[in-house]
Amino acid sequence: MTLLALSVLAVLAFGPRGGAVIPPHRVVIEYWEKWTGNEARQMRKIVHSFNHTVGRRRGIYVRYLSTSNIDQKTLIATAAGVPPDIAGLWDMDLAAFASLGALTPLGRYAREYGITAHTYQPVYWRACHYHGRLYALVSTPMAVALLYNKQIFRRNAAKLRAAGLNPNQPPKTLAQLNRYARVLTKFGSHGRLLRAGYLPITSWYVNETYLWFGGRIWNRRTRRFTLTSPPVIQAYRWIQSYSQWLGVRAMMGFYSGLSNFDSPQNPFLTGQLVMEQQGPWMANYIYHLKPGMSTRRWPKKLELKMPLRKRVKNYAWAFAPFPSAVPGLKNVTYAGFDCFVIPRGAPHPRKAFAFIAYVNRQKVMERLCMMQGKNSPLARVSRNFLEHSKNPYVNVFEKLAGGPNAHGLPRIPIMPRVYAELNIVAQRVALREAAPRQALARAQKRLQAQYDRYETIQRLRRAEEGQRPGAGKPARPGTAPR
Repeated sequence: MTLLALSVLAVLAFGPRGGAVIPPHRVVIEYWEKWTGNEARQMRKIVHSFNHTVGRRRGIYVRYLSTSNIDQKTLIATAAGVPPDIAGLWDMDLAAFASLGALTPLGRYAREYGITAHTYQPVYWRACHYHGRLYALVSTPMAVALLYNKQIFRRNAAKLRAAGLNPNQPPKTLAQLNRYARVLTKFGSHGRLLRAGYLPITSWYVNETYLWFGGRIWNRRTRRFTLTSPPVIQAYRWIQSYSQWLGVRAMMGFYSGLSNFDSPQNPFLTGQLVMEQQGPWMANYIYHLKPGMSTRRWPKKLELKMPLRKRVKNYAWAFAPFPSAVPGLKNVTYAGFDCFVIPRGAPHPRKAFAFIAYVNRQKVMERLCMMQGKNSPLARVSRNFLEHSKNPYVNVFEKLAGGPNAHGLPRIPIMPRVYAELNIVAQRVALREAAPRQALARAQKRLQAQYDRYETIQRLRRAEEGQRPGAGKPARPGTAPR
């Protein structure tokens, strides 16, 4: 924590400042963001556009800073009374930050700009709230779908047809996905796993697997964890089923040998992994890391001018809804997002929100999401967005996020701890070190104790603040998030 505090102070004191010359008579809005690489460059374009249009007219200049560990740095800076004007957090952070009093409520600012529940798709609008108050707006959203390699499907067409499967279509049910995975999995000598048709533990969203089984991990009304409910147990049994048929040794040998995500050796790009759960940004990564998979017939500039039905022929890959384990339960997804927040005590909240509102204009949001290959969080999208996004399957994500079976994260203030605990459960279950029911029961007991302790501390803090002179006034910067 000391090192993080020192790094925050160094950022505040010394930059980096990006080398830009700030025009005179502008109020500088400090915007901290976690994005690096292409995503950082794309957001800088949006910042640049704002500074030369709305910012120029209103005397505002947004200064963008890309920084790691943004959640810890933002919380420390807020506690120290020197927060940035805007921070780019994850949806997982919101409940924790809001419950600590570390965020500025945004409801009144949003109403001034006409941003309401009708502006957003419901799943994103709900997730921006905590205890009925708006604390964030979306910078870019995502949803989870099935990414699959069409070329490998076709190369193994005879085997798939022999198993009663269609090589020209993705699996429609989880049982079908398991069958596709078995056919497309390839072993080498001595039982070495060379190619996995599918592997649950490679998914970034293994902790949300319960959604595709119709499960929930939290009861909002009773404030109790429900990790031992039958659908959640079934989800982890499914995760374990892959290590049972592949063998733990072969599976872990394969998993440990996979290269980094942001690399041309990404296992999906090399054909080591045929199907995986992914978000819409993967279209961007595939094009930049292995462009041949997205330019099979035409160069990108030519393809983007074509009708969508023709564009998809240019790709060796495709997206489809990830299949559900429950009959009749379709188009299930986890819909997450990156978000803008204004930390408590930020020096220029109203001017900071002017930039947030600018990004949430339909035209600007579509521009940013098109650059990153993502769907839009807004209720309305243009035909141009659907037809000419870099991601030709963006309509899949739009349909998933806008559907009744789209789910955000439970709004639990200890959500990062929940994630850490579920990661341990997934690893232990995949390694067959524990039965799913027992591993989940232990995790539930630990998490419930942590949550109850957190709530007790919060009640004591609120009671202490209520006894102070001036109780009921907004917390001073640096006092709330202790």
